[in-house]
Amino acid sequence: MDVALRTQGLEPGVAMDAVDRKQIGGSLKRFGDEIISVDRFFKDTNGPKGSIDKQAVLPIRLRGGKQLALLALRADWFAAISVAAKRARRAVRRHLRKAFRVEKVSLRSLVAEPHFHGVSPS
Repeated sequence: MDVALRTQGLEPGVAMDAVDRKQIGGSLKRFGDEIISVDRFFKDTNGPKGSIDKQAVLPIRLRGGKQLALLALRADWFAAISVAAKRARRAVRRHLRKAFRVEKVSLRSLVAEPHFHGVSPS
């Protein structure tokens, strides 16, 4: 799983990168074979003014060409990262369950044929 970091409007610190990798890696490590890459985009939408404007976007490329994108908007960077990682885990798990779901056949749709032992039903 390839993980890339891109930011806009802020300078990512070592602590933020480490926490982010731990959160995302911990949430998605069980799907490691199914995930090709995770890009991390962080943006401060209105600059250093404050308020709920810290945006974390996680585009995820899955094996088979499927792409998911998750967005979290919070007042704190670490909260945005945490929420985005949890949403990513749920979205990937939901997609994989749908992809590998076995179609179930109801018993009523099966046609029972009578068995005749050596005697024809004519």
